Amino acid sequence: MAANPFRKQASRRAERILRSATASRWLAKAVFNRSDQLQQRLGEAAGQLKLLARMLLDWTAGRYRQVPWGTLLTITGALVYFLMPLDAIPDPIIGLGLLDDIGVLAKAWQFAGKDIERYQQWREGQEDP
Repeated sequence: MAANPFRKQASRRAERILRSATASRWLAKAVFNRSDQLQQRLGEAAGQLKLLARMLLDWTAGRYRQVPWGTLLTITGALVYFLMPLDAIPDPIIGLGLLDDIGVLAKAWQFAGKDIERYQQWREGQEDP
């Protein structure tokens, strides 16, 4: 099976983004906006994307640093891939365009699930009752 060139591109961009707090914040905010726009089409995946964006924001702000570098790359790569309008299945194709994005999200969640779960537990402890 051939490697997905779009996934490679997203991975390279993720590395560059993680080196810049400004770029990391921009990515997270863009994911929030796009997830809101596509809420109905994404369903539960919209909430998952927003959680990953929050995790990136908390890491960038220094509030939550217990994230392995590989997990950060995976999460950031998945968020970049989600924002890329032209990827394996272009997003404008109604009904199919977000399938590959959701597939990449599922793979990222599979890889980083334990780290995401720890973040969720930490986040729940940070919120006011």
